[in-house]
Amino acid sequence: MTDKFVPTRIVITAHPKLPEAMREAALISEYLKGKGIDAPHGSLNDEDLRRQVRKGEFDLLTAVGGDGTMLRAAHLCAPCGVPILGVNQGRLGFLFQTESQKWQDMIDSLLKGEAWIENRMMLRVEHLRGGETISTWYALNDAVVSRGQFVRPVHLSASVDGLKLASYVADGLIASTPTGSTAYALAVG
Repeated sequence: MTDKFVPTRIVITAHPKLPEAMREAALISEYLKGKGIDAPHGSLNDEDLRRQVRKGEFDLLTAVGGDGTMLRAAHLCAPCGVPILGVNQGRLGFLFQTESQKWQDMIDSLLKGEAWIENRMMLRVEHLRGGETISTWYALNDAVVSRGQFVRPVHLSASVDGLKLASYVADGLIASTPTGSTAYALAVG
């Protein structure tokens, strides 16, 4: 945990295929407007909002949806250090701070400085080929490296903080954060 956090530039996003999440995002935006904070809202897939997040125009992103929405929000927010407040509209809600019926209390606490940022370990994953980076991703749960639909062994090398961990010849490799390993444990009962 870190120092107390009082956001002033908030964006509200929702899973685009969950109409109830989109409605909830609009309600949260209106609630904040009533508190004197202009908080735009829209789909988590809205490229304009995503661009604004990447430019650092917000100091908090509120994600309304299920755990998948939180994972997508983490992928967007991690590179630019924007914290996420999750409002659960899904079933499990393992990654969320508040439920749909209780977001007003959570926002009031935030605005009074009665909240803090909980940092979660994340993975930064690079796809390298021939010494060149092809893609980079940030993951809150896990990273899976595999051959895809073809079941053949792959040759993998894993490094942690620039230090080689091991090389493998295997069907694939899963690297998981503590959050992701908990998700796996829940998934298998």
